[in-house]
Amino acid sequence: MDQKIAEIIRKAKAQGIIKDPQWLEKPDEPVPLWVMLEALLEVIEKLDPPNRPFD
Repeated sequence: MDQKIAEIIRKAKAQGIIKDPQWLEKPDEPVPLWVMLEALLEVIEKLDPPNRPFD
């Protein structure tokens, strides 16, 4: 595996964006839309948590 790809996967796993080990083993495989959306929603929730107060 390319060093750059391995680093991206390591960071995504450390941040909890990728949780399923199946995807960690196949970095060059295309993913279904729902997998990409789930990862995107994980990022959005980390940036703007749903239970954070407004002020």
